[in-house]
Amino acid sequence: MDLLRFMRKFFLVFPLFFLLLSCHGKKAAIGAPPSTLDEPDRVLFERADRDMQKSRFTVSRLTLQTLINTYPDSEYLSRAKYMMAESFYREESSSSLTQAETEFKDYITFFPATDLAEDAQLKIAMTHVRRLEKADRDPTQARLAEIELQSLIQSYPDSKPKLLTEAKEKLRAIQDVLADNDAGIANQYFRNRIYPAALSRYKEVVTKYPDYSRMPETLFNLAESLKQTGKEQESAVYYARIVVEHPLSSKAGDAKRRLTAMSVPIPEPNPVALARAQQSARDDNGVLGKVFGVLRSRPPVSTETAAASTAAAEEQSPDTAPAPVRGGVSAGTNANGSGNGGNSGFSVDPAKVNNKGSQPPKKP
Repeated sequence: MDLLRFMRKFFLVFPLFFLLLSCHGKKAAIGAPPSTLDEPDRVLFERADRDMQKSRFTVSRLTLQTLINTYPDSEYLSRAKYMMAESFYREESSSSLTQAETEFKDYITFFPATDLAEDAQLKIAMTHVRRLEKADRDPTQARLAEIELQSLIQSYPDSKPKLLTEAKEKLRAIQDVLADNDAGIANQYFRNRIYPAALSRYKEVVTKYPDYSRMPETLFNLAESLKQTGKEQESAVYYARIVVEHPLSSKAGDAKRRLTAMSVPIPEPNPVALARAQQSARDDNGVLGKVFGVLRSRPPVSTETAAASTAAAEEQSPDTAPAPVRGGVSAGTNANGSGNGGNSGFSVDPAKVNNKGSQPPKKP
């Protein structure tokens, strides 16, 4: 009898016990972290963003790749693609910057109308800026950066003002590096007295990079090269340009002495160029100028134009007077591009150029 009663209790309690075990197991399964593949796209994107902020770039890319593969129609897809490129960009190694360039270009291909497309174009240029060599070495990265920055300025003229200004300032700095490269080659020819080759290179710098920060020195060496090759009249034009366009430069005094020795009237400085030079001098002498002056290894790059300008007209032949640059004037023109007029106009009368003291052309 007791045994029968025990057996009945056992068969009643055991199913209840088994049911409790089953419920407990289900709760444990619900509480376990779900698989990454089962997470919604928003959670994946936020997780990747957190890893990105903590510089866990590889982990972030794995999560982003899961999002891209699992949710091809997600509203986060474009941002995920951009973040993927950004993760390579932030790693900053040469190989990762190459990959970042590829990823950003893919982003622009697939999402050309998004607000981030112009940012992607700037980052493409910056991948080359970050791989930039010194000016006296291979200029390939500088030239690629120049192309990408010009593409940004031309393709997105209505982009965010801050971004556009940054792109133009970067372009100015990059073109100063390229000008340094070409001017360095010209200077080497000049030091070795290979004047025909030097003046050809100097003219290229003057025409292509009119906002070059070392333009006074370039103009002076160009004038000296012309003088050494027997082209006194044309050399006087370049000496005069230093006085007109760079009146406070270290070469202005030497240029005036050369003009005086050639019996050429010394022109008046261009008012705009003079005002700019005076403002630049005040900035350099101020507190900020003294602080940043310590960091400068070269003359400061002008941001007056915020982008490298182009000459108003290219030189038509080696004997033609140079085109206006930086608000200055060339022979026979004033600041407005018209004929002799105002205090800025300057022209050279061949009959007045004194050739008596000139040296004969020297052979290379």
